[in-house]
Formats: sequence, C-alpha cells, structure tokens
Amino acid sequence: MPSPFSITNGPDYAVWFGEFRSNQIGRIAPLGEVTTFLVRAGGIPERMTAGPDGAIWFTDPSSNRIGRIDQSGSVAYALVPLQDSGPAGITLGPDGNIWFTEHKGDRIGRVTPLGSMTEYQLPRKAGPAEILAGPDGHLYFTENEGNRIGSISTDGRVLEYTLPTPPREPNDLAIDAEGRLWFTELTTRKLGRMTPEGDLVEFALPATGTPLGLALGADNNLWVTLPSAHAVCRITPDGEAMTFYFRSDVFPAMITAGPDLNLWFTEPNSKIGRLTTSGFLTEFPSAPFSSAVAAGAVRPPSATP
Repeated sequence: MPSPFSITNGPDYAVWFGEFRSNQIGRIAPLGEVTTFLVRAGGIPERMTAGPDGAIWFTDPSSNRIGRIDQSGSVAYALVPLQDSGPAGITLGPDGNIWFTEHKGDRIGRVTPLGSMTEYQLPRKAGPAEILAGPDGHLYFTENEGNRIGSISTDGRVLEYTLPTPPREPNDLAIDAEGRLWFTELTTRKLGRMTPEGDLVEFALPATGTPLGLALGADNNLWVTLPSAHAVCRITPDGEAMTFYFRSDVFPAMITAGPDLNLWFTEPNSKIGRLTTSGFLTEFPSAPFSSAVAAGAVRPPSATP
C-alpha cells in the first residue's frame, strides 16, 4: 500500500510527494489530480525540495544518493562519496546549489545542478536532520543527536548552538518572516524558536503527542503536525497556538505550504491532506484514479562525483 511521507511545493503550481514504501514520487495538482512516477527499485525519497532548474531534488538514504526528477518523470542520481552517509534533509541554497544533511556521516553536502558533489565534515557527533536556507545567506540545520542547531556558510564555515539539557532532539525546521528559526523538539514535545544569534524560546503545544512536520504558511504562521493526536497546530510568530483535530484515521505527517495558499500534508494511509488556514480539511488518494502509472526513465547524472 502506498505510504506518502516527504512533501514539497513544486515550481509548477503543484505539490510533490515521495512514497516511503514504494519507489515512486507523486505530483498532486491543487484540485487533487495525481500523477505518479517510478524512480528506482528500492529507492526511498526521504525529503524533497524544488531545485533551481525546474526539477524536484530528493534524498535517497537507501542507495546513498541524491536524486533529481524533472517534470516529465526522468530521473538522475548523484552518488554521495561517503558510504552509508544517510542523506536526509535537503534544500535549495542561496548559491543556486542543492544542500543536504548526512545523518549518519555527520556531514553537510552540496551538489551542483550538474551533479558535482562537495562534503563538509561537522566538528563533532551531530546526526544532522533537516536543513533550510536562511535570509542571511547561511544554511541552518538541526542536529537531533548532537542536541544543537547548526549553521553553515556557502564556503563551508560551521557554527553550532547547543540546546539546554536534557536533550531536545531538534528535528524538523522552518524559518519565519523575521528570519527566526523554528524547530520541533522530539523529546520535550515542544517547538523551539531561535534567533540567528542563538536566543532561544520554547513553546508547549496544546495537543499531546510528538510534533513531526513543520512549515511556514502563507499566513506567516507556523503549522506543525502531531500524528498521534490526529491534529495540526497553528502557531503565531508570538507563540499563540490553535489546534485542528481530525478523525481518528487521519495521521498527518510531513507538511508544506502549497501554491494555492493552503497547507498540504502526507498521510501514511495512502492519502494527501489539504488544509485551509481556517482549518477545513480535504483528503485525496495519493495514487492516480486510473491504473496507469507514469514511469520515469532512470538515466545517469550529467556529472558524477
């Protein structure tokens, strides 16, 4: 059964998502029309981002590669040099390159649109997870094993901010309109908010459960999913929270702001949820209505590391 997990806003007025249990990537239009593309047998598109070239880029920890899929479904891969590095988070950098985390390798990677790869070793055990480009030209990432928030310049200079103990396990990440970092804390079940200078404030969520996905909405509020609570919370930049509860069979996972100003999230039960900023939920099957599946031709990257 399909199990969509990763999700991102595409460059084509659509939302793209990755299937965690099948080697497919899907595209869903604002009205719910779905197209799916085969990627690689055994591949796992864990996280996704829109690239500078009109394509979707994704991490694939199962094959230790960074993938690229274009609008026609054609797929290319660039191999990460460090074996079993565990590529995880991925984002478009301010330099026009794709940046990603290596959760097992404790590195930050950079790949050009042509597939050339560079890696930067972090100074200590980290377990980097999500990564996003900040408004100051740096990239920010969570270290859920190192209990830190890190930043890296486009020339590889790293700064780290240690969070209070006990470990918070920062995981997913969003950046608000004022350039502040928001992140989920897996152990405390809170949201953290940090300035680029390292000033930290934490907010308790009104719904019980571990926060998973986090996104900045078009309304400039933060939106966080709580799968075990069957809920999504909306948090203002000042930390005021409101919870939208759903049916007991709705398990919102990763979330993104869509091109239609709504929030879109994946569900492991083969559905994609569309949530308005007023809390109205519509669900769509994550598979096409017809049995036909568009297959992407796997081709080698235009440049290899």
